[in-house]
Amino acid sequence: MKLLIAGGAGYLGSVLIPKLLDRGYNVAVVDLFWFGNHLPGEVDILRKDIFDIDAEDLAEFDQAVFLAGLSNDPMAEYSPSKNFIYNAAAPAYLAYIAKKAGLRRYVYASSCSVYGYTDNELFDESRPVSSSYPYGISKLQGEQAVMNLADDQFSVIALRKGTVSGYSPRMRLDLIINTMFKTAVCERRIMVNNPSIWRPILSIEDAANAYIRRSKRVPRFQEPSTLLQEITRWVRWAIWCAGRWKSTWASACN
Repeated sequence: MKLLIAGGAGYLGSVLIPKLLDRGYNVAVVDLFWFGNHLPGEVDILRKDIFDIDAEDLAEFDQAVFLAGLSNDPMAEYSPSKNFIYNAAAPAYLAYIAKKAGLRRYVYASSCSVYGYTDNELFDESRPVSSSYPYGISKLQGEQAVMNLADDQFSVIALRKGTVSGYSPRMRLDLIINTMFKTAVCERRIMVNNPSIWRPILSIEDAANAYIRRSKRVPRFQEPSTLLQEITRWVRWAIWCAGRWKSTWASACN
């Protein structure tokens, strides 16, 4: 199976793609590589804007995964216009071209930001969406646009992820858990902002595995991760990253 990963050179894609290669997938990435290329050498590269892709570019693919766009609220607030272009219009355009090219599945990286801010309430997929700020609105617009293209011949899946955390070759230090870890290492303290806000946190390994499961032709049952398993994973990650992140944190702290 051949997959096109839009925005695959980013934080999540740099973890997901090696896992896909290990499972025998043929992977190509379309990206502008703003933050460098940390991908394995065997990945096919399309260095171009998503809006420059046409149906001929996608003719050989079976599925597409959209991980591209502006990735957080500060970037969206800095340039609301580009936020709406790349988080709403871009996924819609790529899904349209993918369907036109005959791809059978499209997986969209949505966000829990579509729910907006809540007051002491836990939301799941059944709750209404109500975002009122650019990033959340644009992610919802992208989600609604791609879902409108779904039919019996074109499967569309949107994953509303929580805030992802954990190590990636293309590291991000602006995400809440990663930032807390950085300040703990560099400043010997953990800063907690807005402690009354409930935030869904997702391990990057679990996020990558979710995309892998969505790309499989035949779904396979997998035991859910328990709280104890999640805590154990974080303890192992913290021990392991002490050595692996030495140069990353040293650079970040300077």
